[in-house]
Amino acid sequence: MAEENTVAEMLGQPDAASQAYLSYLTTLPLQNVLSEPSLLQTQSHHLTSSLTSLTHTSYPTFLELHGTTTALSQSLDALSVSLNTIINDSLPALEEGVSSWRERTESVLGERKKARVVLEQHDKIRDLLEIPILIDTCVRNGFFSEALSLAAHANSLFSSSSSPPLVLTSVNAEVRTSINQMLHSLLATLHEPNRKLPALWKAVNFLRKMEVFNEAQGVAPEEQIALSFITGREACLQSALDGRRHDIERLVSIPQKDLLDKDKEDLTKTFKSYIEAWREGVHDIVTQFSTIFLERSATNPSLPICVLAKLQALIATYASQALHRHLLPVLRMTLPHIPLVSLSPFVNQLTYCAAAFARLGLDFRSVIGDLFASTILTSVTAEMHDATSSLVLQFKQNCGRPTSSQARNVILPSQWAVSPNAIASPPAPGPASKELDVPPRMLTSYPPLAQYTNDLLTTFNSFRQLAPTAIATQLRTALDESLAELGNALMRYLKIVPESESKLARALGMAYWRALMPYVRRALGQGIYGQDVEDVEKESTLGLAEAEWGEWDKTHAEVPEGS
Repeated sequence: MAEENTVAEMLGQPDAASQAYLSYLTTLPLQNVLSEPSLLQTQSHHLTSSLTSLTHTSYPTFLELHGTTTALSQSLDALSVSLNTIINDSLPALEEGVSSWRERTESVLGERKKARVVLEQHDKIRDLLEIPILIDTCVRNGFFSEALSLAAHANSLFSSSSSPPLVLTSVNAEVRTSINQMLHSLLATLHEPNRKLPALWKAVNFLRKMEVFNEAQGVAPEEQIALSFITGREACLQSALDGRRHDIERLVSIPQKDLLDKDKEDLTKTFKSYIEAWREGVHDIVTQFSTIFLERSATNPSLPICVLAKLQALIATYASQALHRHLLPVLRMTLPHIPLVSLSPFVNQLTYCAAAFARLGLDFRSVIGDLFASTILTSVTAEMHDATSSLVLQFKQNCGRPTSSQARNVILPSQWAVSPNAIASPPAPGPASKELDVPPRMLTSYPPLAQYTNDLLTTFNSFRQLAPTAIATQLRTALDESLAELGNALMRYLKIVPESESKLARALGMAYWRALMPYVRRALGQGIYGQDVEDVEKESTLGLAEAEWGEWDKTHAEVPEGS
């Protein structure tokens, strides 16, 4: 037992195989135990020989096994490192990613859900997105009713949602833009020339349906639409009249002495065209306004009476403005440049026009009458003054100038005032004739007086068909003043005529005072106005001039002929 312990101590801490071998030795008899070393040595030599032989025969396998073992060792090391990485890095990151997966995919799932809803509602969304395009197409093609229906549908969709989505907000904005274009189109219709009542009626009705005019500062929507209507039609009227008015202004700016007959004819035609364009334009505006607004308002019980009254006042105010802004200024500017013989057609034209407007509540015949009367008075007075001034100038020139001997080199009546065949026996005025169409024949023997009579009669005949009674007294006064002026010039001439031609001088004076003066006064009073001619007032300018002639005539009538 002591030996066993010694062997065990020699072997140290044996492993399981050594312990089993030791246990085996203890079972052997001593003889076998003693032979055991030789037996072990024999086996050792045998194993060494076998191992040597194996090494010589299988060394390639050992080398390959060594390389494989080395590679396996390296792979195991790399695998160990990778496993450590997976355990220490990847698995925590994976765990974190798995824990945050729901949060990260929730937004994507939401978008996919929205996309699925959009896909399911594709047809409805497409119809919704096409609404602005359809409205724009309807507006461009004049289908305003359909455009308003689509706009109402889009507005109902927008209003039904407490928080409308972005696409609905965008569609609603585009719809409002298209409706604004429709509003501009309708308002532009009111500004388009040559638009008749049906088109204007349609435009105004759609403006009412759009409900874009809200009451502001006490002005009702209907009044605002009416004002827009008048503004648009007034612009059309202004455009139609501007060209003609510019032509009229150009012609009347030409001095009267430089105005050719063709210019006068052009002025007359342009003026007539202007009046006709004004009549048609204003008449259309008034009748269209009455039909569209007044007749509808009268039959519309929902419209307050005060609004109807304001509409009536509006059209009345516009009609008065159109008269005082477009017609009367042009009349005042043009009439003085129109020949008197051409005024009558304009009076007829304007009278018919005023009568037509009288049925619409705009009777301006009194204004036209006063205007023409003033024009005729001015023109007739000017022509009488021109004729008188011309003859007065002749008398002044024929009075001559003082010479060095203080005597005047007077041009004698026989040299210019009396025709040669009447010098020997100048005709004297006969009894006043009742014929107004034929001037006194004896005036033909006195060319200056005959020319003056013709000038006055031409003036009288030029306004004979258009003789306002309101200016009759003023015309008679103007004629008397012209006759008085000419009479005074005649008397200044007669007083310096030498005694050698006193007979011709007295005959010239009698022709003027006894024939010309009474005749032209009757021609104006009875011939033009059919009124009795009053005697010349003694205190008037003409009466004083006639009295001076009477005194001079008495003095020279007592002088014997040839003294």
